[in-house]
Order: sequence, then C-alpha cells, then structure tokens
Amino acid sequence: MLGITSFRKEYEKVVRTEGQYVNGEWIEGDESILPFSATIQPLAMDKLSPQLQGRHISSAIKIYTQDLLNVAGENLMNGDKVIFEGKPYVIVNRATYHSGVLEHYRYQAIRVNDEPE
Repeated sequence: MLGITSFRKEYEKVVRTEGQYVNGEWIEGDESILPFSATIQPLAMDKLSPQLQGRHISSAIKIYTQDLLNVAGENLMNGDKVIFEGKPYVIVNRATYHSGVLEHYRYQAIRVNDEPE
C-alpha cells in the first residue's frame, strides 16, 4: 500500500484580530505572525476571481492547506496574509474540499502593488 506523500512546507501567515470603528474612523486589528503548513504554487492571472477588478495585482498564488484562513471581506478581520518568497499575499478566495479522503482548502491570494515593501 502506498503512503500519502506531503509536499507541504512551513510558511508564515499574518492573522489580524477584528478591527473596529472608533469615533467614525476604521481602526485595524492587531497582527500576529503564525506558522502553518501548506503547498504554494504560482497562479495564472486568468484564473483569478472576476470580482478583483480595480486593483493592480502584481502576482497571484494558490495555496493548499488544511488550515482555515480568513478571506478578505468575509468578516471584520480584513483577510489573512501569507508570506511567500518574502512578500505578503492577501487571501481573496477559498474553495473547500471535504471528500473524506484528503480534506483541505484551496485559496487564491494576491500581491497588490499598494502593499508596503
């Protein structure tokens, strides 16, 4: 019987606590850097979700992991970031695969030019 081979590596994710409005001004939550295990691959720009219009996207990646990550816009946390090749990528899309064989999530993440270096 063949064993399951894992191509996952350790990466870092930036997780943010919930933000809030203070006197009508949005204040971002605090950030924490945490390790997680994933497989990350480049993503062709034509595979990105069409709702990402209006941003200048410099590159995109797809992430396969068993960790549940926050997607930008789904809550008040503004989306997790994944550090890949020293650059932060914002999680923008999630697909869930729970077939009972190898349960995992596939994410799309983008590097936008307005991110600080």
